[in-house]
Amino acid sequence: MHDKIALVKTGWSEHYQGGPVLGRYSEIKKFGVAYERFNFLCHSDGFFYGYVPPIGGRPPQPEIKDGWLLIFVAAKNGNGPLTVVGWYDNATFHKEYAERPEYSTSEDFETDVDGTRYSYCIKSKNAHLIPTGSRTYTVSGDHFRMSSILYVRGNGKDDDWRRDLAEFAERLVDEPPEGESIIPKPAFPDPEKRTRVELAAVESAKMFLSGTYKLTDRQKLNCGYDFLARHKRTGDELHVEVKGTSGSNMHFYMSRNEYRYMANPKWRLLMVTDALTNKPKVILLNEKEVRRAFNFDELAWEAIAK
Repeated sequence: MHDKIALVKTGWSEHYQGGPVLGRYSEIKKFGVAYERFNFLCHSDGFFYGYVPPIGGRPPQPEIKDGWLLIFVAAKNGNGPLTVVGWYDNATFHKEYAERPEYSTSEDFETDVDGTRYSYCIKSKNAHLIPTGSRTYTVSGDHFRMSSILYVRGNGKDDDWRRDLAEFAERLVDEPPEGESIIPKPAFPDPEKRTRVELAAVESAKMFLSGTYKLTDRQKLNCGYDFLARHKRTGDELHVEVKGTSGSNMHFYMSRNEYRYMANPKWRLLMVTDALTNKPKVILLNEKEVRRAFNFDELAWEAIAK
């Protein structure tokens, strides 16, 4: 049994590994970016470092800082009902925001659309992210009002509705939802060739960018792009998505996560055609150029039980 439980309201994301965030705030709607985008990214030290929006300019300030069960909820797909997306167990609150620890390591780490470093105010070694297809538990937003956090057990308050939510949190953690997040992928007639094209396109991208940019590989993070490219002279960064085709005509597929990330002003598409030849062609495009050059057709839908 947990003696300190709180619900935390955050933006909606599929993976919280750095990919796009959906929500009602203007900045999120415009760019798909919010500080909570890394809330379930595990750092090399084994901790998860989470962001909670400020209250009066500061992070939440519970009476006791350690030992919290924090249930994260978000408006489903940015505008739906408040839905449980995951939780931290035995979490610690910090009095002030601090820069994410990735900036103190040797690996390069991105900044926000204004060039500001991402920050955190809670951390935990125990985190559970619910796959999108299994996010079926909803809560009322009535008690949040303008706050980003609800203390439902501990912190000196004990209303009936708080007890109900605390019991709900306990049941959720004891029997977590099962299932996998289903991201539709197009079927290719020759998957081996597709793999060779993808590898060749990535190598072409590295050759094209490495003279000007320092590259950090993000391909395995589900963050909405493939490479963080930082200009060697100016320090400016690009978030580069690599797409390739063996033909001469530009053509590619995108996941839902990748498509949403296009709104970030640092996003770029690096398109490689004739990828398997000795002379592949490479072009780098921003979002406006991509939308002028391509028509986007919906290929698949994910159906989740109501």
